[in-house]
Amino acid sequence: MTPWHGHERQRRRQSMRYHSWTTTDTGAWRDLSDSILPMDHRFRTPGTWRADLTAQETPTYRLLRWVQHGDRTAVRTPRHIRRVPGDEHYWLVIPQRGVYTVRHGDDETRTPPGYASVMGMDEACQLVIPDSEAHAIQVPRGELDRNLRPRRPLRLVVDMETGFGRVLDSLVRSVHAERDALSGHEFLALCDRITELFSLMATRDPRPSSGHLGEVAEVVRRYVREHLGAGKLPLTTVARELGWSPRHLRTALQQAGTTYRDLRHEETLRAARDMLQDPACADLGVADIAARSGLTATWFASAFKERYGESPREFRRRRFATRPAR
Repeated sequence: MTPWHGHERQRRRQSMRYHSWTTTDTGAWRDLSDSILPMDHRFRTPGTWRADLTAQETPTYRLLRWVQHGDRTAVRTPRHIRRVPGDEHYWLVIPQRGVYTVRHGDDETRTPPGYASVMGMDEACQLVIPDSEAHAIQVPRGELDRNLRPRRPLRLVVDMETGFGRVLDSLVRSVHAERDALSGHEFLALCDRITELFSLMATRDPRPSSGHLGEVAEVVRRYVREHLGAGKLPLTTVARELGWSPRHLRTALQQAGTTYRDLRHEETLRAARDMLQDPACADLGVADIAARSGLTATWFASAFKERYGESPREFRRRRFATRPAR
């Protein structure tokens, strides 16, 4: 019987390989880990330890996501480094649950959820990985070294909850979520963008780059959607929450072909339209939906008709009339 329980899959999409594994066997995990980067492993409770791992990889990049139940300590020794130096890449680790800790002698780097750390694996170190969930992406050293000019060893922790950090975290999650749909070319392009974003963020430039305007606008759209009906959403508040200055955010949106006012207007009407056609909101009147979107009923009716070519009531009546009977 194979030590891998559940499933093991491999898919190829134009030179990108995608694997998915589940195991409760610590020996099998050691073998799998050694195929990625050799280390020694110790498990606090090997009898109940369990892990799920997915990997998307090309010769240039590797994106991992793990869900681990139980604590594990991994040790990378000079023997492992002689076997596989690991000096061509850095690892960017983004925990969603559990604190990821790396120790180099007496020096300790802790990365809690909401942060990301980047480090090389070409020096002896100890990794303390608790019951956790995380993404980890292996990136070529050249791009980061060129921008950061780091001293050895590179050990850097950055905030992922504001500004570019939020953009980067969303992008990494999306690349993993779309693993079945991405071609190798698309995966490479997205990983290039992740590396560029992290380089820019790590150099502490607070301005949105012209190369990432689409991501900036999408983060603002998402923030507006999540906070509709929670009162006024002035640009200054949104900029502060996302970690940018109002001037930089205003300029970025203008360069992306929109304004904050137009973006908020569009997202508000879109959210109201979704409620109008949602059966769960069938008992709500048009005025109630307007209020939930932070609008007055009169302005909502006029703006909705101008945007969609019919009144909110006409839109709702038509959508429910064409909905197939269950």
